[in-house]
Amino acid sequence: MDRHLFNSDELTLVNRAVSVSEELVSDHYKISESQWLRNRFDVKTGKDLTDQERVNQDVFAQVIRYRGVPSPNAGAPREFDLYMICLQDHAILKEVEANADVAIFPFLCYIFVHELVHIIRFGRFLQSFTTPTAQREPEEQLVHDRTREILSGTSLPGIEKIMSQHWAIRHCSK
Repeated sequence: MDRHLFNSDELTLVNRAVSVSEELVSDHYKISESQWLRNRFDVKTGKDLTDQERVNQDVFAQVIRYRGVPSPNAGAPREFDLYMICLQDHAILKEVEANADVAIFPFLCYIFVHELVHIIRFGRFLQSFTTPTAQREPEEQLVHDRTREILSGTSLPGIEKIMSQHWAIRHCSK
């Protein structure tokens, strides 16, 4: 079966995975709730993605940066970055269906922790969002290492099988 969009049960797991991942990343980086508000992000799944947010390769998610302006009622209008985590349902479902070791919930947690580490690094100016593609490999390696470090300390069922997948270890320097 070749599905391209998450069903309602999978969307519930997406929401749960966001919450779990945000907590794991917050604990790792010692980020308070008010600090998260400065690292504004949202999540989109396949049914809500624009053409610009879709990726045709076997990419599980991508982060896109948008410029946001608060409403006039929010006080002095200041632009801010809004990072959109764009899940590629088709690629995630394809991997889950093709690989018995990949359960969807820990896989989603892996994806979200990875993307949230990127967002934290962008927000702290540790990495430029506009780094040319050819120079992104060292950043990907660092983010994979941080993702692995964060998830290694959890008792999340199935996460060890996720971290043993080729796409989860190919960039790790450990």
